[in-house]
Amino acid sequence: MSGLAVRGVWSGTGECGTSRDSVATFVARLADVGVNAIFMGIKEGDGRLCWPSERFPQAVKEPFSSFDLPAVLLNECSKRDIALHAWLIDYYEGEQGAAYREHPEWAALDAKGKPTCEEKLRGQRYSSAWMCAARRPGYTDQWLVPIYAELASRYEFASIHHDYIRYPGDLAPDQYCFCDYCLEEIVRFAGLISEAHPDEPFLHELYDREYLESHWEQSPRALPTAWSRWPRDWKAKHLLEGSFFQGGRADLDYFFYLFRTEHINRFARESYEAVKAINPKTKLSGAIFKNPVHSGRFIGQDWRQFGKWMEIAVPMDYRDHFPGTFEQYLSLLDETIRRQKVWAAEMESLWIGAAINFLFKEEPSGPYPAEKLGQVLKTIAATEVDGAVLFSSGQFDRYGIWDYLTKNGWA
Repeated sequence: MSGLAVRGVWSGTGECGTSRDSVATFVARLADVGVNAIFMGIKEGDGRLCWPSERFPQAVKEPFSSFDLPAVLLNECSKRDIALHAWLIDYYEGEQGAAYREHPEWAALDAKGKPTCEEKLRGQRYSSAWMCAARRPGYTDQWLVPIYAELASRYEFASIHHDYIRYPGDLAPDQYCFCDYCLEEIVRFAGLISEAHPDEPFLHELYDREYLESHWEQSPRALPTAWSRWPRDWKAKHLLEGSFFQGGRADLDYFFYLFRTEHINRFARESYEAVKAINPKTKLSGAIFKNPVHSGRFIGQDWRQFGKWMEIAVPMDYRDHFPGTFEQYLSLLDETIRRQKVWAAEMESLWIGAAINFLFKEEPSGPYPAEKLGQVLKTIAATEVDGAVLFSSGQFDRYGIWDYLTKNGWA
């Protein structure tokens, strides 16, 4: 073995089947190649839930209304000393999912008032709905946090695992959310206008300093006087391109991005508190992007701030998140992990996520040299982090990973 204490995999329900025997076979096969942590996807990207939820039965995917997959997995994993983590897709919902179907008003909207399912990505209709993280009451407090609480009350997971704890990334990262709630709350959050005196411009009493921005502390009205009559797209454009001071630097986007990170952080805290109030032993973990400074700006996910509410960080250090050749990826991976150790210093554990399929950019049609995975695992182990998590066990057959791990272990 490589010295990695945690040897994990992300897995989907289609890989383990829907019978006790199929689950036992699935878990045993992973145990045989050294896996000791399974992240099973039980809230899927289409919004469906893979357990017999009493809180949201309308969202349960068949046959999981009658087959208690997490309970069976926990039983089989305990026999083999494997930790089971519940993997949830947070803000990404299917347009046919129960949450979006029942509450379309909870969806994130762009400057034209349209949800993400009306976007196009790479020439195709996107078809999935991202939900607004900020709106209250809304998807966060009425749907997501109760799901985390229900899982904590029903099962003894090693952790409940965040994924998509963010705003859209590959899809128009600057365009969400401009729903009615966000347009109103961004202004209130940033203090860009006075609620007590909405029509008062509050000009600074004396412009006596060398720099215009030096007069910020009195918080003058920072919005056009006709703001309340502007259409949504004008407001969105101004929040992204406008200035705090008329004639000043184009800096209002700072408040837009800060608002988004504020609400992702708020969900991280509220889900943590909901879980810990019910089952203090259950930890919170998360699949996060490699650089929190960058992801904070583009998708509202500055996970440096999650330290109080997420014990286990699993950055997705996938090859497709880096430029260059495979050899360059290995050096960039080493460099990035050493930075991540600093960013995750307040967290209990740092486990590195590596995707199998993206390793073979030079061999798109095969054969696939599985020793590339070995080089990645050696690079990870050399940084002395706690573990690694592979995406995903469903790719083991296609890329020859079962045979490689059987012969070589995680070294």
